[in-house]
Amino acid sequence: MVIARRVRVADAAVEVIADEGLRGLTHRAVDARAGLPEGSASSCFRTRLALLRAVLDRVVELDEAALAGLEFPPGDAAAVADALTGFLEYSLGPGRARTRARLELYLDAARRPGLREPLAAANARFLDRAASGLAAAGVADPRGAARLLLAQLDGLLYDALARPFAPADRAWLRRAVGAAVRSLQV
Repeated sequence: MVIARRVRVADAAVEVIADEGLRGLTHRAVDARAGLPEGSASSCFRTRLALLRAVLDRVVELDEAALAGLEFPPGDAAAVADALTGFLEYSLGPGRARTRARLELYLDAARRPGLREPLAAANARFLDRAASGLAAAGVADPRGAARLLLAQLDGLLYDALARPFAPADRAWLRRAVGAAVRSLQV
């Protein structure tokens, strides 16, 4: 029951950050979003930093689950681009709140050291995963290519979230991802 409540609080905190930004993140706002009695979020995560860490852990957990089936077939740039396009569509659709919260955390970690280390560790896991997939696909410098690919994908996500007046439909995403993948010489 305690674990379920902690997950519920973390999920509600993700939604608060997505809707209100980090300035709107308070224990009271999380309680209200989760539909829990006042003080519930604070009893799960005593400090704001603990709450932010819970958000980070939850975002990473859900992103890793969403990436679990993603494969980079050797020599098949079109299949790689299709898989990544699907992931971006998910990140901008059902995973949109999580994507917004993740980007907010990145920006906050650049200004405050409290989240830097765990965010760097999570980023390293995603970088390792991408490098492994790119190595399997036959990319010559998989680590360097993975860093570039993650930057390009985050840029596409940022663009889609920060510029709602320029919608990122599947065709646009597929063209952009295709260009990124071709630049890696998959």
